[in-house]
Formats: sequence, structure tokens, C-alpha cells
Amino acid sequence: MSISPQWWGYSTEHGWVILDREIPVNSPGMRGDLLFFRCRDGKAFHLKREQWRRPAYQYAPNYVNAQPPSMTAVAGAELQALMQRWPEFQLDIRRQHQEIADEREAELRAEGKRAKSKAEEIKKQRVATEGLRLAVAPKLDK
Repeated sequence: MSISPQWWGYSTEHGWVILDREIPVNSPGMRGDLLFFRCRDGKAFHLKREQWRRPAYQYAPNYVNAQPPSMTAVAGAELQALMQRWPEFQLDIRRQHQEIADEREAELRAEGKRAKSKAEEIKKQRVATEGLRLAVAPKLDK
């Protein structure tokens, strides 16, 4: 079963999940949260890298093989059916990743504008304060 460059797994909380390694934030060695895709509802969610471990997350083939004999075939069939939907899931993952990136970029731009505006206000206050100080200083000398 060839499953790279995606990591397919099973989460005790989310059910079947996919980690698309072609998305930059999911590359090995990167820092920050991972972006997983939940198969049951097609939603992406962030997970701290240190939380991506057993028993909460289990590699899909290992999960299938760990099932009781009566459930192994069912779990395997579920996984195969989901893997057949990879092209659909891939589009959803990439779209959601782009939406998240666009939102973050917009937040950063807005934050930058707020910081610039605040800096300009502080500069205006300094100029006004300096002007008052200079206007009052000569009167004090007399």
C-alpha cells in the first residue's frame, strides 16, 4: 500500500486523518502546528507537533492490523475507500490551507497597519509635546 507523500492515520478523537506532507507547514523539520485533514467531515485542523503521537494518532496500516480479526477487513476497506478519494481530499486540503494562509496574511497586514498608525500617533504626540515644551521654555526664561 503506497501512501506517501501523505501520512494516513487514525485518531481516537478525529477518526481517519491525513497529513499532507506536500503542504509546507507539514514538512519534516518545520516548526509550528501541523495541518491535518479529518476525513469524516472534510475539515482541516491544526495540531501541535508534540501531540502527534500514539495512542492518540496511529499510522493507518498499524491501526488496521491492530483491530480484532473480525474488524480488520472492515477497517481495511474503510481505509482503501478513503484512499481512493485522495484527489478530492487533496483539493479540499489545499483549498483550506490557502484560506488559512490568506486569513493569516490579512491579519498580519492589519496588524502592521495598526502598528504603523500607532507609531504615527506617538510621533504626533512627541512633536506636539516638544512644541509645547519649546513654547513654554522661553516664557520661563523671562
